[in-house]
Amino acid sequence: MNPNSSEAQTEKNGKRSKKHDLFLVLAVLAAAALLFAGRKLFFSSSPAAVTVSVDGTELIESPGGGTNRLVIKDGAVHMEEASCPDKVCIKQGTISKTGQSIVCLPNRVIVTITGTDSQKTD
Repeated sequence: MNPNSSEAQTEKNGKRSKKHDLFLVLAVLAAAALLFAGRKLFFSSSPAAVTVSVDGTELIESPGGGTNRLVIKDGAVHMEEASCPDKVCIKQGTISKTGQSIVCLPNRVIVTITGTDSQKTD
């Protein structure tokens, strides 16, 4: 066997390996750039602030222009109306215990009961 052909083969494999490594690094950098750009694009607007009154109805407007009607009555909360297409937030029903939530992803609305159960008056 020719020792020079083995060295040539090793050198050829080394160049191919370097090309593959470079391609892998560029692919990872491109994916990171896309994730960063997507995050900035989709999560750049600040969430809407809302004041909710107890034993009342409050209309919540989301940053995207969607609306949700939240009803608070007798120590319980439910979503009465929503402009989202799937109405999952309405189907979640009534919540009344600490830690329970109603979420409307299309309108970016999250309603969570906070505090302790001992604060709830019967």
